[in-house]
Amino acid sequence: MKVISWNLKNVSLNKLTKPNAFQPLFQSYGMGNTVLDFVTNVVMGAEQWEGVISSAPVDLFVVIELKTGGSRKGANVSGNCLPTLVAIRDAMNAAVVAMGHNPQDFTYEYIVPVVTGRHETVGFIFNTKELTPTALALERNTVTDAYLPGRTPLVATFNVVSQPATSLRFSGIHDPPPSGGAAVRMRPPIDFCRQLVNTPSAAVRNTFFLGDFNCQPTDTYMNGNGVAVSPFSNLANYGTELANNSLSSVRKRLDNNQAGSAVYLSAPYDNNISWVTPNIVISTGMEEVADLIGEAKNTTFDPPDDLYPARGRAVLNAYNTVSDHLPVITEFSVLPVAT
Repeated sequence: MKVISWNLKNVSLNKLTKPNAFQPLFQSYGMGNTVLDFVTNVVMGAEQWEGVISSAPVDLFVVIELKTGGSRKGANVSGNCLPTLVAIRDAMNAAVVAMGHNPQDFTYEYIVPVVTGRHETVGFIFNTKELTPTALALERNTVTDAYLPGRTPLVATFNVVSQPATSLRFSGIHDPPPSGGAAVRMRPPIDFCRQLVNTPSAAVRNTFFLGDFNCQPTDTYMNGNGVAVSPFSNLANYGTELANNSLSSVRKRLDNNQAGSAVYLSAPYDNNISWVTPNIVISTGMEEVADLIGEAKNTTFDPPDDLYPARGRAVLNAYNTVSDHLPVITEFSVLPVAT
């Protein structure tokens, strides 16, 4: 099973399909003509990303920061939201054939979402041959029965087709950003994360909280009692396979005072926090941030030619038309439930 969560930064049909500054650079390097082409190549494991992403097509694509009309939580989505999901779904289904995969193994559909916050929702595009959706809900606080504040997580529940005794829950997260002085800067996203313990999903195994947390598990702030507060310490059963400081937030400009990927990445904000049963096996190294900037290549050459660092500024500028975050990819095995 392959799951990708990706904050696509206020993504809409116009962004996906309109020719813009992205096109002439990445088109010339064989990475697609539009943002939609680029995204489809990534999630479908196209040869342009050989050695960076596994060649297996995705089974669940969770789109964070999907644009919609409206602001009332739980309301029907509107505007270009559904056309955006249709465009992604159709591109993925077309890629199945174009890349030589069997449609009997990969056919994609989307769940119709609801509004999660001001002009925002979460998209779920899934492989019908692997997953069957059974429920969709906004996360509520079970103590107050109120929706979580801000951009409320949207949770989709699926049964696994090949293992019908196994159900999986995926809660799409978009935390508030850090703000304030250095001592309390991380308080908004951390306090949001600490409310997840009171959601129905938190009590259910095989739940994945995934998306843009705007913090990482080791971040803290000091409360009024001088106690360090961290985002997930109250979710005792949950953890991540991502290494600490796995940078995923994309800079607008290169910072050549930094080293390594920190030149073009600024913070480790995206993650997949899960609590799984023994039949869900996430092997070491099978949860990662895909570095689509430092590993970008000119695929018109054979073998492909590295674009970074020689074309680093141009690649970063082009990527910023796609998103300000890198995707998190998780691959795991679903084994039969022991009896």
